[in-house]
Amino acid sequence: MTSFMHTVVGFITHAPTASSLAADVKFAADLINGISLIAFILVEGVLIYFVIKYRRKKGEPDKQTLYLTHHTTAEIIWTVLPTIILAVIFYYGVASFVKLRDMPKDGEIIQLTARQWIWDIKYPYCVKNAKTNSEKCIKLTSKNVNPTPENPKALQDELQKTQTQFVVAKGRKYVMQMTSTDVIHSFTIPAFYVKQDVVPGLTSRLWFEPTTVGEFVITCNEYCGDKHSGMLGKIRVMEPADFDQWKSAQLASLQKELDQDASGGPVDESALIAKGKELYGAKGCLACHTLTGAAGAAPTFKGLFGKEETLTTGAKVKVDEAYLKESMLKPAAKVVKGYAPMPNMGVEESDAKALVAFIKSLK
Repeated sequence: MTSFMHTVVGFITHAPTASSLAADVKFAADLINGISLIAFILVEGVLIYFVIKYRRKKGEPDKQTLYLTHHTTAEIIWTVLPTIILAVIFYYGVASFVKLRDMPKDGEIIQLTARQWIWDIKYPYCVKNAKTNSEKCIKLTSKNVNPTPENPKALQDELQKTQTQFVVAKGRKYVMQMTSTDVIHSFTIPAFYVKQDVVPGLTSRLWFEPTTVGEFVITCNEYCGDKHSGMLGKIRVMEPADFDQWKSAQLASLQKELDQDASGGPVDESALIAKGKELYGAKGCLACHTLTGAAGAAPTFKGLFGKEETLTTGAKVKVDEAYLKESMLKPAAKVVKGYAPMPNMGVEESDAKALVAFIKSLK
């Protein structure tokens, strides 16, 4: 039965199936599409045939339409056959749905936070500093690939080529625990055939087990604002050995940063500014804060440090390191007059330090 159905509907789509769940979900979708296509052709074909066959010709006299009460055989067929078809659709639909919702107990948990208009993820791989007991974990943030005021002619496809890659290992199971900081988003990896709405105030989950090495696109399938089209991402599937090397390199880099922070030694200001510039794009600051001095949805970063701003309360505040840091970590604490409160952009303590250094450099 399954082989026959694959033959009937296999011609409909040829999308890649890059996860252990994909084949079952794709078959259920192809089955429904195939049955719908066949039903459409049959119904429309009969309709067109009847319109042509029984049309009233020019000059033809009126005829009495035949009076038909019922046809037992036809009534049995159009009752039983659709029931069987619906039962088949129900079976394959439920079978694939149960697999999607049965989270593996041995899956590695990845935390995902959605926000306008990027994805933040946090891996369960962390390092600690024994002296301060502080901890850093591997975190990655996607980029919004819509053109920006600073780069208005950029093509989305070109920007996507430099997208941050979320990295996973082939053959390992992952459970995504997801929430949103603002509106409803929908985390989707088409090649894996997984999709799940990400809702503010709730934790939703999906899982996948990659089966194919390569790069695959991540999309948001729920309209979430004017930059929704740029809320793309990229997931890279590596061989397990290559993934373990990537993981070790990331942890070594984090350990170095952690130990340097704990030592209280001299800070490489140029490196800090460079990191801040990178975070300016990664954290979505460029969506509202320009670097040119031009007005935007929020104060421009150019020449901002050292200025005096008036808040919505009427009070005045000097834009210094403390104010900038507070604004990044607690966006609603002090809002500049004439602007809406900034959403939570997922900025952490170490991020704020680099962003402040970057803003200070923009004279």
